[in-house]
This record gives sequence, C-alpha cells and structure tokens, in this order.
Amino acid sequence: MTNFKIPFLALILVFSSKIFSQNDCSKAIIVCGNSGFEGLTASGIGKQELFASSNSCQGEENNSIWLKLSIKTTGTLGFTLIPESTDINEDFDFFIFGPNVTCGAIGKAIRCSTTNPESINQPNNFTGMNAASNDDSEGPGPDGNSFVKWLTVSAGDSYFIVIDRPTGSSNFKLEWSGSATFNTPPTFDVPTGVALDIKQCDTDGFQDFISEFNLKQNDPLIIGTQSDVIVSYHTSQNDALTNVKEIKNATNFKNTSNPQTIFVRIENTITGCFNTTTFIIKVNDPVNFPKNEASTCDDSSDGNDTNGLAIFDLSKVTTAIFDNEDTTALTVKYYISQNDADVDLNELSQFFPNTSPNKQPIFIKAFDGTCTDTKEINLIVIPVPTKIKASGSQCDFGLNPDGLSLFNLNDYNSSFTSSDPNLTVTYFKNKTQEQNKNPLNTVFNNTSNPETIVGRVTNAATGCASLSELTLNVKIIPSQNLKPLEQCDVLNKEDGFTTFNLDNANLVVTPTQIKTFYSTQSDALIKQNSITTPTNYTIPIAYNSSVFIRIDEAGSCTSVSEVQLIVNKLPNIETQDDEKNIVCSNIPNRFITINAGKLETNSSNFNYTWYRDGVKINSTTYAIRVNREGNYTVDVANRFGCFKTRTITVTSSEIAMVTDVIVSDFSESNTVEVLLEEDLTGDYVFSLYKSNDFQSSPIFTDVPAGVYELYVKDLNGCGVFGPKIISVLGVPKFFTPNNDGVNDLWNLKGVGSNFSRKSFIQIFNREGKLLYEMNARDKGWDGTYNSNPSTSDDYWYVINLENNKTIKGHFSLKR
Repeated sequence: MTNFKIPFLALILVFSSKIFSQNDCSKAIIVCGNSGFEGLTASGIGKQELFASSNSCQGEENNSIWLKLSIKTTGTLGFTLIPESTDINEDFDFFIFGPNVTCGAIGKAIRCSTTNPESINQPNNFTGMNAASNDDSEGPGPDGNSFVKWLTVSAGDSYFIVIDRPTGSSNFKLEWSGSATFNTPPTFDVPTGVALDIKQCDTDGFQDFISEFNLKQNDPLIIGTQSDVIVSYHTSQNDALTNVKEIKNATNFKNTSNPQTIFVRIENTITGCFNTTTFIIKVNDPVNFPKNEASTCDDSSDGNDTNGLAIFDLSKVTTAIFDNEDTTALTVKYYISQNDADVDLNELSQFFPNTSPNKQPIFIKAFDGTCTDTKEINLIVIPVPTKIKASGSQCDFGLNPDGLSLFNLNDYNSSFTSSDPNLTVTYFKNKTQEQNKNPLNTVFNNTSNPETIVGRVTNAATGCASLSELTLNVKIIPSQNLKPLEQCDVLNKEDGFTTFNLDNANLVVTPTQIKTFYSTQSDALIKQNSITTPTNYTIPIAYNSSVFIRIDEAGSCTSVSEVQLIVNKLPNIETQDDEKNIVCSNIPNRFITINAGKLETNSSNFNYTWYRDGVKINSTTYAIRVNREGNYTVDVANRFGCFKTRTITVTSSEIAMVTDVIVSDFSESNTVEVLLEEDLTGDYVFSLYKSNDFQSSPIFTDVPAGVYELYVKDLNGCGVFGPKIISVLGVPKFFTPNNDGVNDLWNLKGVGSNFSRKSFIQIFNREGKLLYEMNARDKGWDGTYNSNPSTSDDYWYVINLENNKTIKGHFSLKR
C-alpha cells in the first residue's frame, strides 16, 4: 500500500477541554490521502457514545478521538498506533465500526483492542491491525497481544475509528498499512513565488497597528483550477481542523494582533477531505525617517570653499537620514517641493548642488513596497577650518652646516588648531602627496631652505578639512665650545657608568633663554625625549658619552651644543692586603716593607698618601718600611685625581716569656706543662727534645723520666726562649744486682746537674729496717747491706726532695 504524507495532517492537535468536536462521532476527522496522523491527542469524551455492550472488548470512552475513513480503492487496511511516549504505562485502545454506519447507529465494533501492554509484558506500547494477527478483538487487561487482524475493505465504504487512551497523557501517531487507499484531499494551488501573506499600512492616523483586511482576496490563489471545493478562514488551527468558528467577515476582517496568523481550510464538498495552511496578515508602520538633516563639508567645486555651497551625494544623504539603517528594501527619491514629491515630478539627480548657501530644505520620499511617506529635510553645508600660513624655525650647527635639519612637525600644530581639541593636523610634502594620501612622518628632514609643506587641518567633530601652509626655516648658528664634564668611576662598581650634574657645563645662557638637555642630536633638534633629571643624569654609554644642550628664546632655537661626559677610571690596586705583616716589639730595629698594591705599571704616574691609624705620615712613595703595629692606609690617586684606598694591617709579635714549668712525674704517664706570661702577642711552639722539634701545645704527655731542655719559639721570627733544664723524676720498679751490667743499681731517674744534693733517699726492708741512705745525685744502691747481698724481696723507699716533697713506694730486688 502506498502511503501519501499530506502536511496538514502532520500537526499537533491539542484541543481545549471545552471543545468536544473530535470526541464525538458527528465531528469525526475525515482521513484522506492515506495520510499518517502525528501528534494527535485523545483528551476528553464529549458525549459517551461507546458502551461496553457495543463491542466485545468491554471498553468505553475515557479520552477519545473519532476518525472517519472513506475508502477509495478496494484492498486491505491496517495501521500501527505509536504513542509519542515510550512509557509502557501509556495505554491506547481502539474500536472500528462499519462499514457505512451512521452516527447514533454505529452498531457493534468489528475490530477492537483493549489489551494493556504492561500486563502482558509487551516490549513496547504499540497497538493496531496487521496481516499477522488472526483475532478480531482482544482485551481487556492481559488478553491478547495489542494487535488484531486487518480489514478487507471495498471502494466507497466508510468506517469510524475511535482511539481511546484509558491510561496516560501521551499524544500518538498512526502509520497506515495494506493496499486500500483513501480519497485525495484538495491542494493549495498557489503559484510558485506567490505569497498569501497580506501587508498594508496603518493609515487611520492612530498608529495602533489595527486595520481591516480582505482575506477573501486569497480565494483565487488558493483554489486555482480546482472544482467542488470551498475555502474558509479561521483564527486557530483547531478551528480550521474541526471546521468551526469560521471568520464570517472575511472581506473586512480587523486584526487582533500584529502580525497575526490566519488559518485556511480548503474542503472537497463531495468527499469531505480537507487541507489546511496558514498565512500572515501584518499592519506595517509608515516609513520612519530617524533624522531630518544631512550635512556635507563646503567644497571648491564652484571655485570657492567658503561660500556655503557644495555638492551633495543624495545616496549618502539617504544613509544619514535613515541613521545608517538598512534601506535596501526602500525606494528613495528627492524633490525640491512637496508638490513635486506628491506627483513624482522633477526628481533630483544623485549629485545635487545646493542653491541656498549653508542650509537648504528639500523633500525625501520613501516607499517600502507597502507604505509611502514624505518628509522635509535640511541640507547643511559645514564650514571647513580656516586656512592659515604658518612658519617654523630650526637650528643647524656643526663643522659644515648646510641649512638642512630635523623638524618635529607636531611642534607647529598649535599654529593651525589654536588649541581647539577638535582640530588635528596631518602634514604632506605637497598637494599631490596630500591627494595621494601619502603623509609625512612626524620627524621631517627638510630638503631645501626655506621649504613650504602642506598641513591638512581636520575637524574631528565635523569631518571637514582644509589645506594650510607651513614654511620651515633653518638658522645656521654656531655652537658654544663646551669643556667636557669629567667624573671618576664609582668605587666597587667601576663599569664606566656614573651620574653627572649637567648644569655644571660651562654654558652661557641669558635670563630670557631656556636650556634643555637631550641624549642625542636628533632629539635636541626635534625636541623629544628631553632629559628630565639633568642634575642626576646617568650616561648611556660607558666611560665616554655626550649630551646636547638646546637653547630656545621666544620659542625659537638659538643653538644646540654638545658636551662630552667622560668617566675616568680608578687606579687598579688591591684595596685590601691579606698578607701577614708583623713587626717584633722586642726588636725595634727590625722593619718590614708594605706597598700600595698597584696592579698597573708606571707607578710614577700616581700619587700616594699614607696614614697610620688615620693619622697622616710623612711618606709619599709606593712602598714604605715600618716597625710599629697599626692600621695603615694609602690613597692611590691617578693623573685624573681619581683614587682608591688600600688598607694594610700590621700586627706585632715578641719572644716568649716562661713563668713556670709544672712537672707531674713518678707516674706511668708523666706530663710537663709550660706556663707563659699573659698578653704575649706572639705565635709560639714548644720543644723538650731538640731546638727544632716543636709542637704547638704547651703541654707534653707521656714524658719518660729524664732530664730535658725546654725551648719556646715565636713563629713570627721574634726569637726563641731556652734552653731551660727540666727534670722528670721516676724510679725503677725492680733491679737485678748480679753484676751483668744491666740494672745492677737502683737509683732515682731524671736527676740532672741542676738537681740539689739536699734531696736524699732512704731504703727499708719489710720490717722497716733502714738498709741504705744516699744523696739523690748518688749513683744508686747495689743491693747489699753491710757488704752482704740482700735477698730477693720487695723493698720500700722514701724520697725527700729539696722542695719538701716526699715520695714513697716500693720496688723488687731480683737475684
């Protein structure tokens, strides 16, 4: 079966609860052209015309819509009802009555389905008739599968289909199947390119956008060559579909909104098939002229650009009057008088020369395809800026002045603008360059002296411009011969950059002259980038730069002079002497040499001034000899008077002075500690063994018993203390008097020639019997008592030293 999709049926049909037309049999929607309905809604029931007794599906109207089918071609007829919502709870039923029944006597349904898709676990909520089903009816609830057997229909038959939605709120659509066809609806036979829309002007003088329209003027366009059709006009789609509330006064319909949509229904009077469409009626506002005047600048088309006469381009006047709005849809014409405009006589050409100076009225007439309006406007001629002949001057200096110099053309703007903020100036080499729109740079180098150039003066408020003249003159004026300004480099920076007070230049200036400083000659000539802090100016180039001093009087350049700025280097010396410079306080005749630490040659080109502890001393040489400690400084100045200061610290030292030697002996780890006088300035080392074997510590450890010579040396070369004889005492723990020449005697160790004989030793046996007594310097006990050998045993000793120190102990005699 071929499906014909007709646009008017593919609409969303939403009906008010007060309108029951589609809910009742008598107002059923006629289905034509095998059209598929889409966006249909079943809402309300109107009159209850469907009873459970009239069908086998036990259904009644809940939310229903009635359709009437007129069969054109014999065949099979089926459909699928597809809810807009896929929710399985959206439950649609349907009932079919016929063939050829009438409202009020529809009889029993020949096909119906009230199956609930959720109760049968159906995969979707579709329902309808198809070739695959065998039952004529099904339902309610879980009975059936939502589809019944389709119909076999004959040409000329008619049927009613009632679509009911007992559950849910979804709209739906119908898709037809089978071989049968419906009657064809009429068409809108509107010629291609012709619109049904009606537009007209708001001509009642109230501008309320309400007007009377003749809708029937569209009848011929809609019907065309069709017969047996009628046309009706409606204010809503619902009314057009259900054929109610037809606009009765269609020849003089007064719109209720602007724009307003009109709905058209065309119906075949024989088949009842219909079609709908829409068009727009609109009340247009009269043509609006936002502005009432247009202007142009005075020009020299008549040989005079100051007489208020000019040529107006009326296309640009249109742009101005309509305030740059799009006017492509308008037809615009101009006339000298209202009468000419009214009768379209003597239209003005595009380029119109005004005949009334400064201001002239004319009339503009515009047509937008619907409305025509005329308005008086004024053409205004705007004066151009006053033409002026001005002059400017510049200096030329140097060894070979040629009358050519740099000019900053902005310096002369005020001559043409008189400080009017609306006026701007652009300069050109000549009028030809001005016409070619080839302006000069702000910085201009003249090519002849004098030279006249063109200044285009433009008024920003009006856009009008005029050409003035500027004559440039170059004065050849000698520069002043200025001495260089010299400055020493900055200590600890020494990069050739430092600051100058430019006011120190020996420049002669009168009270009426103004001097200004610049970094370059070109800046000085065109008076740009002036030095704003001349008393504290840092040079841009290391060691050697220049500045240029411009002198002006009465607004004119008097001279430009150059002054060199020279940064002299500081002497190249080591400012800090890190060497040890030491003198001996105990050797006043010993001198050391210190120097200015210069890293350059030709020391004779420098001056030296020496100080000790801040007090100047009578020395002016590169190196001096000193024998006193102190903080020495020397100022090293070069031929430019630039100097650096070197600092040399001289310290003193002296020979050691020993106040005491503390000996801890008679032990397994004897020690010797040397005590020196306090506040000694030397750096000392110590020795007990040799005069050249020294240690830095004054304490000696693990010193064996014996006699030693003590030396203390000053490392700074100020002398050696010593030798001083030191005794470290000790006794043997045993001896073997067997005349073998080894340990045959027991005696006191560490006794030297400096030891006093007043020290003595007593030896006792176990019973305390005195066996032997001897002087500390004696050679020792041979192990006999009364010439008889003593037995091997332990013996005790008592040593009484001269300093009243007593030492007691024991030792072993072994045979």
